[in-house]
Amino acid sequence: MNSILRMTSILAINCLVLTGCGGSRESRAAAACEAAAKEGAQGKMLSVDIEALAKSATATGEDTLELTAPITLDTGLETEYKQTLNCRVQFVGNDLKVLRATFVF
Repeated sequence: MNSILRMTSILAINCLVLTGCGGSRESRAAAACEAAAKEGAQGKMLSVDIEALAKSATATGEDTLELTAPITLDTGLETEYKQTLNCRVQFVGNDLKVLRATFVF
């Protein structure tokens, strides 16, 4: 099951990289961060406010963006809890690479 999630994340990131999926740099970065966070959640239910993540985008260099937004883990379960996702992405031409996706307690 974990390998299926990883494949889905890779496909989503490839979609972003190859086609741009029609969004702004910020929305593309947010989608890539969401995919990386879901992969890093190791099978836990995870929800991300993708719009808040995109709106938080701040340039940390000419080709890098830093994004931060609240996330919910174990969504809908009795053990549900919140953390913050901190993510950094880099653009190289039309390509996009997640440099870091960190959960902050």
